[in-house]
Amino acid sequence: MIHFNLNIDTFYDLEYDNGIEVKAIACIEYPILHIIAKTLEVMEEDYDELDKFIVQTSLINVGFSIQEFTELTGLSPEVFIYRANELVKQDYITFKAGIITPKETGLNFLNNPVFKREIQKTRSFVIDGITHKPLQSYFYKEGKEYLISEYEKDNWGNKIFNPSIIHNPPTNKTIELILSVPIEERSSYNIPVGLIEILDFDFVLLTYPLAVEFSTDSEKKINKKIIDGFSRYMSSSSIEIWQEMLENEIGKLEVLIEEKAENRSRDTKKIQLKNNWGSIKYSSSDKIFSFTSEQLKYFICKNYNISNISNENILSNEYELSLCIDSKLFLTEGVNKKKLIEACIRKRDYIYQYPGIGVWLVFIKIIIGDDFIQNLVSLYSLLQEIKSVEEILTRYNNDYQTLRQYLVALEQFETLEKLDIFLFLYSRNSNPVYKNLN
Repeated sequence: MIHFNLNIDTFYDLEYDNGIEVKAIACIEYPILHIIAKTLEVMEEDYDELDKFIVQTSLINVGFSIQEFTELTGLSPEVFIYRANELVKQDYITFKAGIITPKETGLNFLNNPVFKREIQKTRSFVIDGITHKPLQSYFYKEGKEYLISEYEKDNWGNKIFNPSIIHNPPTNKTIELILSVPIEERSSYNIPVGLIEILDFDFVLLTYPLAVEFSTDSEKKINKKIIDGFSRYMSSSSIEIWQEMLENEIGKLEVLIEEKAENRSRDTKKIQLKNNWGSIKYSSSDKIFSFTSEQLKYFICKNYNISNISNENILSNEYELSLCIDSKLFLTEGVNKKKLIEACIRKRDYIYQYPGIGVWLVFIKIIIGDDFIQNLVSLYSLLQEIKSVEEILTRYNNDYQTLRQYLVALEQFETLEKLDIFLFLYSRNSNPVYKNLN
């Protein structure tokens, strides 16, 4: 499953401070190849000294048993059995009936200081599915958990592998690209320094989800760029290789609304946000959204639990979506008032969707529609700062009726109860006139 980790509010605020207003974040799956290879390598292993001891001792004694090695060193016999099997693979010794005997190649390993110790390994290489260039070590470490295999399925058994671009099958040229990485740079690509040859290989198709940010600058100029959706605060260093390659396609990416029939009878429809990657050649780079306010209504109503909404409350164009929150909308029965008022305070909100469908977030600019909503915003903010109902009442010049009206509208019934207790129950018990009546 695709689960972007980007801290949405922090990301939005950081971009906004730089004069960039984020409008949406789409998702495409970039093709990756996982190469499983049998390699021939030159390397010095951790067991080199032990291996030389085994070869030399068996040479001097014209064969030496595992039991004798154990008695001589005090090491476990399993250690010598393990190394003996590895040395057999490297053709340095024979190992029969528990007896180790060196071969000519083993003597070269022992006596020649410039002897290249060649061993076979099974290695994994992660490469670009289009260019076949090796990818950086990030994709073997942090980025590894975000790679999606062609065999991966969701909880319902559906494939979640959905490449936006078709993979290029690996060829001999692929091997050349891996081997051509300079020795001094190989560690940055998780390629062994001593890699000599790739003898054989197989591969698995993978994808890596790329988040695409749609934004405008202070002059309303539209910008579309690839960002890292798996960093808490956004980092582009591991994925910047694709920005230049996909510049033209990314520039034509748009957010659409798709309606799909959920069954054969077509009596119910699934409405979802998608991008236009499949039909990118018919698009232009001068818009972000390609749908109407009427189509947007479905998502606005669903997001705030509104049964219906006036066209006057939704404002949209090709680069911005806005929702005007007025008293009529706010007092609609069943509406999520807390979500609406918090959106008013932030002056923005967003519609969230599973990114595997093609769009992750669509941001909505929030407009305060009248004085009533502005007064509710002020009170809600005040309630986050102070808890004393006495101080709140003082801020409202003891205007209980107005304060009560706003608290009811905000559904702040607990605060209203405390206020009533303070004004009526507490005053009655502390007033000498009421006490004398008792």
